[in-house]
Amino acid sequence: MQRRWYTVGAIIAGLAMVATACTGGTGGGGGTSKGEIIIASDQPTSGGDASDGIPAQNGIQFAVESKGSIKGFKLTFKGWDDTVNGNHDPQKGAQNIQEMIADAKILGMIGPNNSNVARAMIPIANRASFVMISAANTNECLTQTFSYCEADTGTTPAKLRPNGVNNYFRVAAADTFQGPAAADFAVDTLKLTKIAVWSDNETFGKGVADKFTTELTKKGGTVVVRQDFDTKTTNDWKPFLTDAKNKGAQAVYAGATSGTKICIPRAQMKGILDVPYMVPDGGVNAQCIKDAADNAANLYGTVAAADANQNPDAKATIDAFKARFTKKEDIGSYTFPALDCANILIDAIGRAIDANGGNLPSREQVRKAVSETKNFKGTTGTYTFDANGDPTSPTMAIFQTKGSPLDWVFVKQFGVGG
Repeated sequence: MQRRWYTVGAIIAGLAMVATACTGGTGGGGGTSKGEIIIASDQPTSGGDASDGIPAQNGIQFAVESKGSIKGFKLTFKGWDDTVNGNHDPQKGAQNIQEMIADAKILGMIGPNNSNVARAMIPIANRASFVMISAANTNECLTQTFSYCEADTGTTPAKLRPNGVNNYFRVAAADTFQGPAAADFAVDTLKLTKIAVWSDNETFGKGVADKFTTELTKKGGTVVVRQDFDTKTTNDWKPFLTDAKNKGAQAVYAGATSGTKICIPRAQMKGILDVPYMVPDGGVNAQCIKDAADNAANLYGTVAAADANQNPDAKATIDAFKARFTKKEDIGSYTFPALDCANILIDAIGRAIDANGGNLPSREQVRKAVSETKNFKGTTGTYTFDANGDPTSPTMAIFQTKGSPLDWVFVKQFGVGG
């Protein structure tokens, strides 16, 4: 896939304030006499990925509560946790989606956070024409067909959609952009060409690490060490790090999430390897900084969505959110992308109600309305979905750890297209 980068200025020019659905009001429906519609969420709200999952769920909940009602129906939020034994779990995600489908009031869901969980959920939802919109899934094989998809992930987009109609959408840029964006930044901006790469061997982690490796090689760089780990049993990365040092690594790239120990190796680098540590969006969170301990400086991370704080028109929504969710840790990389997903679903439900004569729409009518989303203005961008369910104008953002205390600080963002 050919990539095209766009400047942050072009992105901001295309952003506009989210409609009043984000910041309050009764939703243009007057009362709630027609009944209740529930919008569901599946996120890892406990365990190692909670620093991503809870902020995303907060964004979804805020969008639903701010809207309150739509065209005579009360809107309600209900969240599910897909964590088992401290880590996101595909089978728990599958169980969660079955529970959602069993409740006729639930017309769609936002999530999940992790690509391997999505892989387990999509076929179940697809058979029920149950719409899913993810803020954070980035594995390309969830939506796009490549020759390596079955070998790498065990499935294909067609197999994930047994009824032949797409029910899954996302606002995040795929790893065909995220991995290369990190490699481009390493070579072009940080001037690093010899990099050690490891992954958690999961759908997302291995996939993004592979894309980083391919792009780095294309740009004339060298992967000095490449290793996949079972992070359920691995706690010691020092042999890997020592090998990387001995082979001249100028940086380390990790394909993983905080739930799979992405920044624990960073802590173990102290005294072994004093070089930058690069992570994808699964590590751009507070848990990574905590796990990196006293070696949390000099981290760089990519996020597969725009930073709402760079959009002046999103300020009112951000301020209203912060008034409702007051703690620093209530906001994460995917809070506002998730909020946008919820508002896309709410907008689609409204159009489906209209198409059904003001009555409660079917799940298929809602799915169809989501698929027809065009130029929806959110806090993080203007969204139209292609036939695969991908955004037509995705964005990548880059952050680094700075300040005292250390925190993730915005560096730049750029549009990507294919």
